Amino acid sequence: MDEHPFEHCTGQRDTLIVWDYTDLSPLDFPFDDRPVALVAWSMGVWAATQTFPTDHLISATAFNGTPYPIDDTRGIPPAVFDATLAAHSANGLARFQRRMCGGAAAMNLFLQRAPRRTVEDLGTELAALGSAIRTRPPRPFPWTCAIGCAGDKIFPLAAQRMAFPDLIERPGAHWEPTLLELLLKGRPV
Repeated sequence: MDEHPFEHCTGQRDTLIVWDYTDLSPLDFPFDDRPVALVAWSMGVWAATQTFPTDHLISATAFNGTPYPIDDTRGIPPAVFDATLAAHSANGLARFQRRMCGGAAAMNLFLQRAPRRTVEDLGTELAALGSAIRTRPPRPFPWTCAIGCAGDKIFPLAAQRMAFPDLIERPGAHWEPTLLELLLKGRPV
């Protein structure tokens, strides 16, 4: 991703969107002692556990992702991740986006706000993520809420349940723009 699918969702809050996980150096930015409400989506759930400072967190919501993104029981099965990476191309990306959106209406909305990254750039990031996930140990993180969508074809709902026993389940697909907008605006889902 990049910021484009989320720009319309930020509301009246200061918002930081982190989206390139090729470099997973710890995030180092001043919060001016302001409280931080984190919303992490998809692979961002794992990336947050690896990089996000917890000093000012007042809440941390995981949405349609887990801290174990390449895992047979708590994430994407390794064979599926590897096949996605091996098939990465313009056609492979289009297939992934259809699965991610879960339907024509959501896909059309997504394409109106699609990331402006090249297929090559996305492939580099996916390969870097795969390598980092397999070599970095899991880290504890103070998740306060986890939400998973029943129709998620990227992170299976059963895997999200295994990662988060108190998972809140909602209808929808992996990219569920209405729920993402509510979460980013700090509203209940």
